[in-house]
Amino acid sequence: MDLIELLQRVHPFRFLRSRQRIDLAERLVAARFDAGETIFRRNDVDESVYLIAEGIVEVFDSRAASEDVVMVIRPHHFFGEWEAIFQQPRLFGVRARSACTCYSLSGEQFRQLLQESPTFAQGFGSILRDNQGIFAAFERFKVQLLQDAASGQISISRLLPLYRDLEPALHPGVEDPRRLDIPALQYAVRRLPANVTRTFAFLMVDELTEPFSAADEHFPIVATRGRRRDVWEILPGKDLVLLRSGESDLLDLLTCLCLYAVEARKIRERVTRDSALPQLDDFVGDQAPSRDQTGTTQGSGNATREFLNTLAFSSREVDGLMATWPEDTVRRLSEITRHREMFSIDVRRRERNYNARRGELWTAEVARLTRELTGYDPSDMPPERGIHIISSNTHSVTNSLNPWLAAGVPEILAWGRATEHPVMDEMWTLETDCVYAMLPDFLAADPRRSVQFRDAATQAGQHRLDRTASTGIQVQLIDLSRIVDAQIDAHITPISGAAADDLIVNIDYAFGEQAEQIIRNLLMLFGENVRSVNFLGKAGALVGTRGDILAPTAFIEQHSDLFQPLPAHSLTCGDGLRCVDRLARRHPRGQVHAGPLLTVDGTLLQNRQMLNFYRQIWDVIGMEMEGTHYYRGILESGELGVIRRDVDFRFFYYVSDLPLQSHSNLATPLQRSEGVPPLYAITRHILDEISVGGNS
Repeated sequence: MDLIELLQRVHPFRFLRSRQRIDLAERLVAARFDAGETIFRRNDVDESVYLIAEGIVEVFDSRAASEDVVMVIRPHHFFGEWEAIFQQPRLFGVRARSACTCYSLSGEQFRQLLQESPTFAQGFGSILRDNQGIFAAFERFKVQLLQDAASGQISISRLLPLYRDLEPALHPGVEDPRRLDIPALQYAVRRLPANVTRTFAFLMVDELTEPFSAADEHFPIVATRGRRRDVWEILPGKDLVLLRSGESDLLDLLTCLCLYAVEARKIRERVTRDSALPQLDDFVGDQAPSRDQTGTTQGSGNATREFLNTLAFSSREVDGLMATWPEDTVRRLSEITRHREMFSIDVRRRERNYNARRGELWTAEVARLTRELTGYDPSDMPPERGIHIISSNTHSVTNSLNPWLAAGVPEILAWGRATEHPVMDEMWTLETDCVYAMLPDFLAADPRRSVQFRDAATQAGQHRLDRTASTGIQVQLIDLSRIVDAQIDAHITPISGAAADDLIVNIDYAFGEQAEQIIRNLLMLFGENVRSVNFLGKAGALVGTRGDILAPTAFIEQHSDLFQPLPAHSLTCGDGLRCVDRLARRHPRGQVHAGPLLTVDGTLLQNRQMLNFYRQIWDVIGMEMEGTHYYRGILESGELGVIRRDVDFRFFYYVSDLPLQSHSNLATPLQRSEGVPPLYAITRHILDEISVGGNS
């Protein structure tokens, strides 16, 4: 058969352009196999993709003694594409059932073809997603979790097998019972209630009803280091958790709890295998009374390390466990051993009122602060007074616009040198970035500085809303009229001109689906006064390195593959230049990448197959959790006339992790010299666009 005709008959190769088919035909390599001959076996490191011209092949599973046949593939079809896309060893073996004539191309050539032809890539994507069900594990886990939540009782024991099937990229040790995955454990522990090792019951609610309406007054607050959550210990061993709106918070909490349960079982089995529980208890009892005048356990670090080295843990694991629970490592291991991952999880949701009350209270607080600062209710704001919404963090925007900090750069640098602050040894392109990295320590070293810093911020028109109505979203309002022509960050054009009367509404990061409710409330509150909406986020990347910047050209929703392209003007500065080029000049030590971003359901709801799929099929450059939800709220508000259609919107992210690289994923903390420069490069860009439309 003519190769061009073969390519036209094999789906989805038929979607290639004529020129592409001719080029591909010249690169195909003929291979003939006799009946019964093995083409490749399971675990072979081979990424070749085969097209069948004549004959029949069968896919077999060599893990079974009888080498069970999984499927039969007939002429004018292909095989071997899975390993080429996901860049992994062969999952199954393939042999010729009859004499066969095949044509092959290398995995590299195949991936190049996917990049060159979007129609070809989408054809393969449909086959992988719809016919081969590569995301079935995600769907099973999510469906089971949401069904359990709807019933009011979530079963961890029922979720754990489904969680293991996910094989999360952040949890590479999930299926290895002998490997204690310390980085993954630390990731989960930072995002779970601090008392998780001794908590057996969780009551998860979306509203605080009686008798919990004044939880802060009656119950101890439980910290969560890596994720802002509202958690209280209402009884010994029982926590009350207030969920954010949408499904994202629940998914994140339960996946982290599953990860913790997997690794806690490994710890428990190590301890029980060596019958070491009595030794743990003896050590805890001996150490308890040995405290100095400050209440710190005497010699706890060295003594703990020496003791743990006698147990069934490697020195690396001992270091990791002590870093995870530095204060009371041995007690934690004792609690884990007795706990046995026995969690009872109740979910109580108010029907037809899902989180509405908190959103309304939060919006009312923003309106109150606006009246106090400007003298106007948001609904009565003069039309010439513009509102710029920024979703970022609680520091970069306010730091950049604080005159006290701008004037204090020499003093802070001198302090850093005098104290030999470790940040001074890192590589910095801009001195001010180094200053921002040291600022928390500089303020903590002298309480008077903190007072001066806050007072200067207030005088500069910065006001903070501390009461978040349990949304977890802090708000800062910045009256730009208070800093007209004032000294601010040296790399931002001073506030002047049309922006002099404007107001910045800086909100902390929302979480997943919560973002849609938050942005809708703000847009309805300020309406036609809104001039711009700016999102400064952090994302995982499939390109580049940590500290790079991502500029999305589109958002793709993970659970539906809904593709939402951003208009070209969202990547164009006020003076018509490309924002990518301007950001690249602001951040010379990193790269700026433009392309589609994937909005994921959760950080643990990602595995290597999924990430490679979206990289190869959709040309995705990174993953985040809020972009789609923010963008949808902006589009709907514009179409419905809530805001003006010409509102500017900007989305930029700095790369916090590379999930396909174990040494650079979220389980490995981001260094300050990696995160601060891109964060402030984006901040300066956004503030310049607000101030003078990019004429910098």
